[in-house]
Amino acid sequence: MQDPIVWNNILKHLTEEETTKEKDQFLQWYDKSEKNKALFDKLKSVWDGKDITNASQQNVPLTFFGRFNKEKMKSFIYNQSIGNLIGFVVGMWVTSSFSHYVLERRGLKNLFGLAGRKKVAVNEIPEWLQSGIAILIGFITLELINHFFQTKKHIIIWNYLKKVTGNKNQS
Repeated sequence: MQDPIVWNNILKHLTEEETTKEKDQFLQWYDKSEKNKALFDKLKSVWDGKDITNASQQNVPLTFFGRFNKEKMKSFIYNQSIGNLIGFVVGMWVTSSFSHYVLERRGLKNLFGLAGRKKVAVNEIPEWLQSGIAILIGFITLELINHFFQTKKHIIIWNYLKKVTGNKNQS
């Protein structure tokens, strides 16, 4: 099947962006033969991501939109990016928690305290150990957040928060 109009109609039907004329053309093509129905069913399963293993065994090529649809991009952002960001923030927080700052008021160079004050960072543990702990705790947090989103626990918490805030608003 080399007709680009048919492929265009299939793509528009899968993305649900077809006009009535294109829908009629698609339905005519679809009802024309059992081969067309089987081809569309395979394409639809690949598009929906339901039967990717069978589709790859039957040499049905995955399209760009089949690999990167809105739901998969949303899932990637939830699963990866938010976990990475929270892991990074926790790692930076751990790094900053091992340090404190003091103001140097008087010293040999500033004997009478007339010169400006200088802020000095004091690390309580060696820098290499501080970085290692921050990376380790950040990575563990990242993995916990990724697991949290992959197991859909965020939906349970979101529904609970909506229920709790709904009860407070009604009171």
